[in-house]
Amino acid sequence: MNRKRLPSLARLTRKLDCVFSAYIRKRDGLGGGYGRCISCGAYTKIQAGHFIKRQHRAVRWDERNVAGQCVRCNKWLHGNDGAFCLALIERYGKATVDELMALKR
Repeated sequence: MNRKRLPSLARLTRKLDCVFSAYIRKRDGLGGGYGRCISCGAYTKIQAGHFIKRQHRAVRWDERNVAGQCVRCNKWLHGNDGAFCLALIERYGKATVDELMALKR
């Protein structure tokens, strides 16, 4: 009997990250992979930037924690957390940001 091997947790995580990232870029984009960065407002190619870093699995795929971000803010400014936090408070309210911070722990 030939058994199918189940995918590893790491492989499933990578797959879900890819699908989730595509969803966020489509949700926050303005077409063609471009959109406004939540942190600096630049109109450029966007990535799925996380306010609370991906290592915290409780909020890794929470769409309130992730938004379109430019490469500069996401990669070079390590998330540009201050501006990201202010934008999330404006978008969802302080209670939601506090809830995300609590879920992190």
